Amino acid sequence: MSTIEFVELEQLQPDVLVHAVLRVVDITILIEALYSYRGEKQRKVMLTVEQAKGQHYVLILWGHGAAWYPQLQRKKDYLWEFKYLFVQRNCILENLELHTTPWSSCECLFDDDKRAIMFKAKFQNSMPSFVKISDLATHLEDKCSGVILIKAQILELVFNIIADHKIVINAHSSLKSIFSSLPNITYIGCAKCGLELEMDENKIYKQCFSCLPCTIKKIYYRPASMTIVDGFHRVCIHVGSKLIEKILLNISSDGLSRVIAPSSEITYGMVAADLFHSLLAGGGAPCIVKVQSLFVLDENSYPLQQDFSLLDFFPDGVKHASYALP
Repeated sequence: MSTIEFVELEQLQPDVLVHAVLRVVDITILIEALYSYRGEKQRKVMLTVEQAKGQHYVLILWGHGAAWYPQLQRKKDYLWEFKYLFVQRNCILENLELHTTPWSSCECLFDDDKRAIMFKAKFQNSMPSFVKISDLATHLEDKCSGVILIKAQILELVFNIIADHKIVINAHSSLKSIFSSLPNITYIGCAKCGLELEMDENKIYKQCFSCLPCTIKKIYYRPASMTIVDGFHRVCIHVGSKLIEKILLNISSDGLSRVIAPSSEITYGMVAADLFHSLLAGGGAPCIVKVQSLFVLDENSYPLQQDFSLLDFFPDGVKHASYALP
């Protein structure tokens, strides 16, 4: 465990142990999310943490880590050093979460602590961290995990609805077909964890028992798989719900049916359909994508697994139509 490193949240990789200095933003106790620990029922404690301002991540406290709740609550918004956290992918929301382990520890850092001073110098600077723009061919050849910027074209977006049904949006998709598919690329989910909620025989949404007493529902965009191409190379990237919303210029998933102005007949759904159409028309518009890559190699450096997840999206010259549906 001596080789475990302190990490930046935007460079997390799944299934590894890490140390991290984090600011605790919020604390939630999920009353009905019970599990057994040393023969007793224990509630799940969930922290909202950040390094860069406003970029929130989830840290779940398990086992003895749940006993940290009182001191964390008293010193919320302070900086804390957490050790031996396990990084795990949330398959529902398509993001990475931190989880405590039996070896985990925490320590509150005072403002004059060297670690706190280094944290503030790094993450409270107004200038964003520099990430070098790479090309896909070089990155696939190097097979190095990390965060990269790539200028590429988006060829396709695929939304998986159920096991045998998916919605594909590409250069062959008409504006009308994209618009008609919008209700199917959103879903009703738990406002706390994002789990898609099923309906009972009376067409009433079931509750998310893991997050009770929270019974609030929310409309989400479905995660998607995005195919990008750079030169002769193409890869498939996981895109979470929040990034789909950013691609659609932050059009809320619950506002697609609303008109953009009281006197207008144009809805936000028509705008969203046009954004998808413009992004993918003509083989894909050029854009900059910030990607988290993960390579798992064998002893001969052959990739056993390679995964890519979208961290951010920067459109480049996407032109918009008049929202007229043919």
